[in-house]
This record gives sequence, structure tokens and C-alpha cells, in this order.
Amino acid sequence: MVSPARAAAFAALRRLRGSGAHLDDSLAALPELSSLSVADRGLANELINGTVKRRGTIDHVLGAYTKAPLKTTDPDVRDALRLAAFQLLFLDRVPAYAVVDDSVTLANRKSRRAGGFVNAVLRRVASDGRAKLAELAEGDDARSWAASLSYPLWLVKRIRTDVGEEAARRLLDAGNAAPERCLRANRLRGGLPAAREKMAAEGFKTRGLDGLPDALLYEGPPLERSSAFRDGLITPQSRGSQIAGMVAAGGVAGPGAAVLDLCAAPGAKTSQLAALVPEAAITAVEVDEARVGELEANLARLGADRVTVLRADALEAHPAWEGAFDAVLLDAPCSGLGTLASRADLRWRRNASDVPRLADLQARLLARAAAAVKPGGALTYAVCTVTRAETLDVVDGLLAVGGWTADDLGAAWPGLAHPLSGGFLLVLPPDGGSSGFFVARLRRKGPSGSLRPPAPAAG
Repeated sequence: MVSPARAAAFAALRRLRGSGAHLDDSLAALPELSSLSVADRGLANELINGTVKRRGTIDHVLGAYTKAPLKTTDPDVRDALRLAAFQLLFLDRVPAYAVVDDSVTLANRKSRRAGGFVNAVLRRVASDGRAKLAELAEGDDARSWAASLSYPLWLVKRIRTDVGEEAARRLLDAGNAAPERCLRANRLRGGLPAAREKMAAEGFKTRGLDGLPDALLYEGPPLERSSAFRDGLITPQSRGSQIAGMVAAGGVAGPGAAVLDLCAAPGAKTSQLAALVPEAAITAVEVDEARVGELEANLARLGADRVTVLRADALEAHPAWEGAFDAVLLDAPCSGLGTLASRADLRWRRNASDVPRLADLQARLLARAAAAVKPGGALTYAVCTVTRAETLDVVDGLLAVGGWTADDLGAAWPGLAHPLSGGFLLVLPPDGGSSGFFVARLRRKGPSGSLRPPAPAAG
């Protein structure tokens, strides 16, 4: 018999590989874990996320003990090897013999020969694997980081170049840790006191965060299964995302202000704006029909019923929006490289060409967003990534048009001031939580140069 946690983790890895589904940190995406005890569910979740995140390093170690390239191994056998190797290399709670025996049992379902192969390889990993792992960590060049920290080489090079080696190392290390569990207490449903009281009654432990008046870090069962979540008292939202929402709310002039939230789904910042500036008239825009439904459901759960939701393409011209809004928030689609801790497989799904492609999209979206801002109005640009191409370069492109100034966010958030441009914010893990964010707030001075969206990049 294979232990319940390892059996569930193996089944989940097989399904995810076969379906092409994306793994995130929500147990709702892992039905294989639903029948497990709390302890086994926690272990299985750790095994799945850890095996996916550490795949690169695991494959380096396994490759030292296999004659043929690991990529030629049967996919089910490879999953069994990776799952066991993660435990042998990175965890200490389970005896090595139990890990090996369970993995041999899983491989035997394929064939006795496969079971023998797994047994031989994993016994080498159990005896020598950590020494091999230590060898990988000896170098300090990008290739050594890629192998020891388990990232694609292009990603390591990009992050090291864009944020500096010290910050890059901390960010990449944080990406391999368990994500921080952070939520926002909903002011529209009683705020922090009501949220803490309800969560305590349901067995959660919580603590607040300095500088984020609605944020709570929490420990306990899956958040989505709690009545506090169902009743809209709380919603998951990272520190960086809450900061972006607070910056956007700070750009709203006063009661009756017209606010436009572009690319709004799933609605965390939309509902935050509705709570922070309740007298504003907020219009939330999303292009994808399924995500519009998700946005509407979240807003209803959180009591943000005064928000107007539109299904529309923000890249298209909308004459009625031109110069019509006192404040605009653009939380643009991005590479997501600030969310490596909570999106375990993202590092393997992204490639180097995604960054310039998305930067081009962001520049065109920002131009459309800018055209919707009234003279004197504010435009907040936020992305959950840290690459220069998607952050400073995009904002600098708009500033170069003329007619815009940048609010000095670093003065209000000195610990988060961007090291290269202190008027903007750069939230970096681990000090800023688990998610990296860039936030800028621009102010329209008056008539400016052309705000026509730039043409898409060639190719």
C-alpha cells in the first residue's frame, strides 16, 4: 500500500501532466486531495508543489544516476522518480526506505522492470543525492543558479540583470518556499474586527501587517471552505496586490469620482477600490466572458454591488471613455514572474519571448488607459512582475509622450521605493511577502501628445 499523501500527489501530477492544467496554490484545483486527512492533505500539497518547483534541480540529480536521458523515461515512471527525489533531497520527515518503497510500488504498476529501475536510481539518490545537490550549489554564475535553484537559465539571467544579483537571489530563493497566506478583510462586510472574530471561531490564527490596515496573514484550513470567505468578510489578496489597490484608491479625487478598472478580473482590486472609495462610481472592464462571470460572482460575494461591470476589449477604441475618468487602474497582463512562489509551474510555462511580447501589449493597454484619464486625473499601472521591460520601460514610454508626471510613491512608501526610480514602487519577495509587484501612479497635466496605442511589434 502506498501512503495516502504520496498516492494522491502522484495521481495529481499525472492528471496535471495529461490535461495540461495549470497548478496553483489552491486546493480547489487538486480534487485528488479532497478525501485526505488534514495532515495528509498538507503533505500531499507540499509534495506536488515542491516536485513541480524543484523539477529542474531534481532532474539534474536524477540524471547523474540514469544511463539514458531522463526525458526518454516513461512519463509515469518519471513522475514517480521526481516525487520521491523531492522528498529524499528536500524533506526529512519520512524515512528514505518508505519513500523508495512507495515509489517502487507505483512504478511496478507499469512493469516489474520499471520498478527495478526506480529502486536502483532512488537508492543512489538516497545515499549520494544530497552531496550531488551540494555540488550544484557551489557556483555563483547564472547556470549554477539555474541548476541549484531550479529555474530556466533565461529566467535567471533576466532577473539577475533587471533587479541585481542580491535581490535576484532572495527573490528566486523565495520562489521555492511555501507562499505566504495573505488576505484582505472586507470593509464592506464589517472590516478587520468582523473578519478576525469570524476566522478565530473557525479555527484560524491571524496576525496583522504594519502599513496594510486591511491585511491579515493566516494559518488554518483552506480559506475557500470557510464561512468567512463564503460570506464575503475576507478575500485572498497578496501584500503587493493590496498596495497596488491602495495606490489606485489614493488617486481618486473624492466623492462621485469616476473610476475605470481595466483588466479587472477576478476582482480583488476592484472590490478593494469599492471598499476604500465607496462613493466613487467604478466601472470594471474585462474582455473574457468566463472571467466576467468570475468577476461578477466575486463582487457579489464581497458586497461591491455598486460597481458596473462591462465586457469589453480595453485595446479597442471606446469614444465614450475618452477623457471621462478621474482615475484609471490598469493591472495589466504580465509575465507573472513576481508570483513564482504561489504559481509552482509558471517558471516552466514561461519563455524568454513572453517578456517583450507582453511588454508590447502593456504599452498598448497603457496608452488606451491614458486616453481615458481626465486632465488632472490619475493613472495607476500595476503588474505582478519585476522585469524592466514590463515595468520601467512601459511607464517611461508613456512619460516620453509628454503631458504626464509621476506621483512620488516612494515618499509615501519609502521601504518600497524602486531602486532605479524612487517615485515608483517595487515590492520584492521575501520582504514584501510572496508576490513581487511594480506600481506607478501617473498624473495627467493636460493636453498631451498623441496617445494613440503603438502598433504591435513585428512578429
